[in-house]
Amino acid sequence: MGPRLSMVKRLLSFALTTGLSSLVGLVAVPIIIAGAGPQLWGVQAALQTAATLFGVFVSFGWGTTGAAEIAGLAPDQRPQEYANSLVSRTYLALAVYPLMFCVMGILNPQHLALVAVGSATFLMPFLGASWYFVGEARPARLFWLDGFPQTLGVAVSVVVMVITRDLVLVLATQLVFNLAAVTLGARRIFRSSAATPHFDLSPRSAFRRLGHQRHAVATSATAGLYVSLPLLIVNGLAPASLSTYAMGDKLFRFALTAFAPFLQLVQGWLPEGGPGNLRHRIRQAARMTPVIGAVGGIAIAALGPLAAGILSAHRIDFGLVLSVPFGVVFAAVSVTQVIGLACLVQLRATRALAQSTLVGALSGIPLIALGAALSGAVGVAWALAASELAVLVYQYAALGRRMKDAATSPKTTPVGKKAAEER
Repeated sequence: MGPRLSMVKRLLSFALTTGLSSLVGLVAVPIIIAGAGPQLWGVQAALQTAATLFGVFVSFGWGTTGAAEIAGLAPDQRPQEYANSLVSRTYLALAVYPLMFCVMGILNPQHLALVAVGSATFLMPFLGASWYFVGEARPARLFWLDGFPQTLGVAVSVVVMVITRDLVLVLATQLVFNLAAVTLGARRIFRSSAATPHFDLSPRSAFRRLGHQRHAVATSATAGLYVSLPLLIVNGLAPASLSTYAMGDKLFRFALTAFAPFLQLVQGWLPEGGPGNLRHRIRQAARMTPVIGAVGGIAIAALGPLAAGILSAHRIDFGLVLSVPFGVVFAAVSVTQVIGLACLVQLRATRALAQSTLVGALSGIPLIALGAALSGAVGVAWALAASELAVLVYQYAALGRRMKDAATSPKTTPVGKKAAEER
């Protein structure tokens, strides 16, 4: 099989996981809106979005740079790395869950049972092994051991909604299947290891391991903050428009899920050619990604109102005034994911990656607050778009600098090898 055909096959394999998940999710949205109502669906969407922020402190960087790091490790070293991360992430989950429950409970005091179950449901995947399977370029494992159980849980929960019309039971059903995905993934990783991984359960050791993830978690935390903050602001200050903004956020995330196979492919493909081909492959990825992002952004802007009408049975008013800024957000985020999570990580520029998200947060948070005060959901959406464009500009500038440095250095040091301290 030629290299191009092999890449297409791998891309299709990754797409199978996200495609099936997106399809089931699309079917679930109108059924849940019809069964629970737009308001409760908006609360669920807020919980799911908040989990992307709180989940940062569960995955603690492994979900951000873990795939590239696993790709750079020898196969016999990978299971131990996952074992170490699983112990650390379990302790973190036990600390983060009550914090998320308190914050979201304050915002939604009349739905505490939904908040309690939903928080556990949406945090659980951050204990999973999706990043590990992407790093070892095993899309079949990603599908059967991670994506499929979670997707099956959503499908079963739709049936639960039709029968009970109880959103708490719906999310409890998803929680069971999310836990099954975590268990299956870990079991497969440890059974594939030639040597039994060592589990150091000492809390001191577990938290000491977090030190080398500082740049990665700073990246994901600041990104999660200004991506999740808009919906949380709307939830707290303008709950009447929560479902409208949540629909735009949902369309954006569906599109980002559809883009995920390309990101996963690039994360595994960049280091496969060896250090000598790394710069060439990075240039190819940097040229190709903006085209894909622009096409997706235009699709969201043009087709967003139609999609929102279908998903909500026209119960949520969502027009071009919101779909256009969300299209800009997707176009920018799709590019920054590849440039940041794939290219900069392979160049050992995780500090620049963290700094780029700090740029987004520092520019985005004030703009989001101003946009909410001046024009509500529309202002918030455009503020988010502006901050993502700022991140995009910063990352391309950082990539250009690191590529010049790599060209003049004796050799390019891939992720997973010992190297000098990052500049």
